[in-house]
Amino acid sequence: MADVTGIENPYDELAYRSLPVEWSAPEQLAVTSLLHGGPRMRLDSYRVLELGCGDGTNLIALAYYRRHGEFVGIDGSGRHIEAAKARATRLGLDNLSFIHADLREATTRTEGRFDYVLAHGVFSWVPDDVREALLHLHHERMQPNGLMYLNYNTLPGWSVRGLVRRFLLAQTAAVPGLRARTEAAQTLSSQLAATLMSSEHPYSQLMAREFRIVADAELTYVAHEYLNPENHAYWRSEFRALALGHGLAPIADADFTHAGGRSDPALDGWLETEGIVGCALEDTSDLVRYRQLHSPILARVDGSRSDATPEEVGALFVATTLTEIEPTTTVPALFRHDSGETLEITDESMRAGLSGLAALWPRGLRVSERFDDVAAIVDDLRLLHRFGLIDLRVVEPHDFVVRDPINRLNALEATEQRELTSAYHRRSPPTTDAPAETPDVTPAAVT
Repeated sequence: MADVTGIENPYDELAYRSLPVEWSAPEQLAVTSLLHGGPRMRLDSYRVLELGCGDGTNLIALAYYRRHGEFVGIDGSGRHIEAAKARATRLGLDNLSFIHADLREATTRTEGRFDYVLAHGVFSWVPDDVREALLHLHHERMQPNGLMYLNYNTLPGWSVRGLVRRFLLAQTAAVPGLRARTEAAQTLSSQLAATLMSSEHPYSQLMAREFRIVADAELTYVAHEYLNPENHAYWRSEFRALALGHGLAPIADADFTHAGGRSDPALDGWLETEGIVGCALEDTSDLVRYRQLHSPILARVDGSRSDATPEEVGALFVATTLTEIEPTTTVPALFRHDSGETLEITDESMRAGLSGLAALWPRGLRVSERFDDVAAIVDDLRLLHRFGLIDLRVVEPHDFVVRDPINRLNALEATEQRELTSAYHRRSPPTTDAPAETPDVTPAAVT
């Protein structure tokens, strides 16, 4: 979550509990950009700037596994930066630095250009002048073909959530101290959720669910999401106009493979065919789907754009947990994903290509090694990737350089947050895919 500028910083009063953001990893941003016609990013060496880095949890996990990258974090909370520096020092990371500064000063406090600019939990939670400084930063600090990732609260979903926020702000205004106000807000939300849930009226049910979100959420999230003095929601067309005004254009949502960020082309096509467009098709789509958050990747308007070629897709890695329920050499064949979802494969080349990949998970193999005619199955691969049934990757994160014989990041995480971050920038309990040991392998140059 971002810093809130001012003399008294609420993040110093109550530090935000940060978590790694899976889709903010450079290789994740790179493959999303490739698949949506955006800039092609090199991944053998790069610079990453994170604005509103908090206590460094996200950036430290990135820097630990990606020693071939340089990482810089900026945050307005001195408490956050002190914690971030202390953790980085404990891990001995020399490819990472943190700066305590107002985000308005990000351009003057940094040097050179960055390939990736990250701003998770910033855009909606800062004053307008900070927002403008964030969007303007790319002119001087982002590579011409670089990528900027951010997210923002979206209308119409935040119309209802915003009402809850305003109510809680008013109801707890007289309570001294941010922690006490947050605890009071959660207690009140729990009471209201229980009362409203007993009603069968759809509005009562909706509000009960919204108050239940507040009651059950992590305390620091509620403090800085609902009780933050700044919280602005935007229609998607409104955000696009703001970005274009600074020479940036959205490529795709970084979390487009997850349920919360997944688009619905069929719905959008139907709305357009039926002429149900409203002010903008994208806004109407969000209205119908009750969208609350967008996480766009932005690139310069004058940057390169082209669809991914079959050769580029063939050079990607494909990985999956899809397993044949009853192994066969014919189609149709049924596969089961570890999420529990079942998939029927009717194409023999697709069946053969996916068979056996689950045994390699979380690693994958080159698409061109698994499929003879990549051009024929590109659309199917993209669809399976969009629904999270396969992973398409530009590089294999397992091959990143980490010289520690024991994973010191995971050891530190186990004592601090009880979840481990793997080389794939995914969080999991200590018993799953985050390795206890890490390889000493240099990644191949990727352009």
